[in-house]
Amino acid sequence: MEYRSDAIDRAGAVASCACAVHCLLCALLPGVLGAVGLGAVLGHEAEWGLTLVAVVFASTALWLGWRRHRSWSVVVALSVGVAGLLLSRLLEEAGGPMVGTALGILAGAVLVVGHVWNLRASRRCQAECT
Repeated sequence: MEYRSDAIDRAGAVASCACAVHCLLCALLPGVLGAVGLGAVLGHEAEWGLTLVAVVFASTALWLGWRRHRSWSVVVALSVGVAGLLLSRLLEEAGGPMVGTALGILAGAVLVVGHVWNLRASRRCQAECT
């Protein structure tokens, strides 16, 4: 169980970081991305895709982590991160791109922190909880 949970948290941290970096690059360098042939990453499909991948990893890590160590700080961090990502997408769709982008970057960072905390709590619990 520990291996699967660790792998999910590592992949989730990477997905969350990729989501945050994507938001940052799309906000700061949209012309450059289009010029180098990466204009597709500016589309709503790519943004929703990255968001949903990050949400799936966070939800799975949350469920596995809660079953193992029951850390409320992990629950709060991952839940706030998921809610923030979804809200950022909705804000961008509604026409508030700057607020949505800033929230997306922040939510991605919160998810990375939540995954790291989940890894630490799982490792701590490996010795204490079993």
